[in-house]
Amino acid sequence: MKNKCSIQHISIDNFIPSEALVRAAAESFNEINDWVKYSKEDNQIQYCSKLGRGMLPTAAKLCLNYIATNFDPNKAFNNLTINAFPDTGHYGGGMMLTPNSNNEGGYLGMHIDAEVHGLNPNWKREYSAILCLSEKYDSSFDVRLHDGVNHTRIPYKFNTLNVFKCSKDSWHGFPEITKGMDRKTLGVMFWSKMTEKDKSREKVKAQFNNNLDFS
Repeated sequence: MKNKCSIQHISIDNFIPSEALVRAAAESFNEINDWVKYSKEDNQIQYCSKLGRGMLPTAAKLCLNYIATNFDPNKAFNNLTINAFPDTGHYGGGMMLTPNSNNEGGYLGMHIDAEVHGLNPNWKREYSAILCLSEKYDSSFDVRLHDGVNHTRIPYKFNTLNVFKCSKDSWHGFPEITKGMDRKTLGVMFWSKMTEKDKSREKVKAQFNNNLDFS
């Protein structure tokens, strides 16, 4: 029942006007030497760069800034009550690498993201916007979305921006990608300011779920 998945999501092809800039951003991954694993849990082989916003390679920074200034999730999802805004410091996003070009076995287990911003505790995670950079890819790169009952896929495609709504039921991940390939993405997270009701309830914490499949 793939088409029954309740998680809101959209894909925008050819998002960055200059494909040359997207290719330069992908090439700039070779400049990074500080890749760190997102989590110590044994549920993923995916890395992010810990470089500060001002230290990111120019092409990657330009693409991230373009996403932050040219994509409006409030209009895209026709939900003007949330008033989501981008984190231009790219907490939880930035440059993301899932490697398997040298048989590293890169994958991302099914999980939900932490609701609360790690540096701004009054910010609530609303949307995840991911730009696909790799020109060499296949269906193993597709993000799997699972709401706990039904599931679907968001196809990976060069210079496509994939966006989905974050919540306690927005499980997402992908299996081991095809050997000989590296999955490169740039991510911008969109947040909102917590309401008093949000502040008073229990917050969603990041967690993995090994019982959900990658269909």
